[in-house]
Amino acid sequence: MLIVRPDSLPRLWWLFPWSVCRQLHKNAVALRELCDRQDALLKDKAGPRPRWSIWISGVAGPDRKYLFVDNDGKCENGMKGIKYGTQVHFYDGAFTSFKDAEAAIVFCDRLNKGEIK
Repeated sequence: MLIVRPDSLPRLWWLFPWSVCRQLHKNAVALRELCDRQDALLKDKAGPRPRWSIWISGVAGPDRKYLFVDNDGKCENGMKGIKYGTQVHFYDGAFTSFKDAEAAIVFCDRLNKGEIK
């Protein structure tokens, strides 16, 4: 494999100029793709993320519950299994939970849109 550094050309490059040009083109395309990937990652991290997400509690079956975690919450003591610094949606003296996954997704979307407080 021929490696072409940006500040120098290989010895006797004028004997095979097209192979040097081809390698320079491959390097430029690879660098552009790398920059595009890193740019996309940075845009995803800088973009807005949903405030509420679904946390699954329990094993599959009738005991499974879907709770709603506040990603922006500043809670001192979280529930068991939920990482420190997050809050769970609490309404009317109890944690909001669903047994049905589809209902939980709809409720989470409504929370993120601000329809429900």
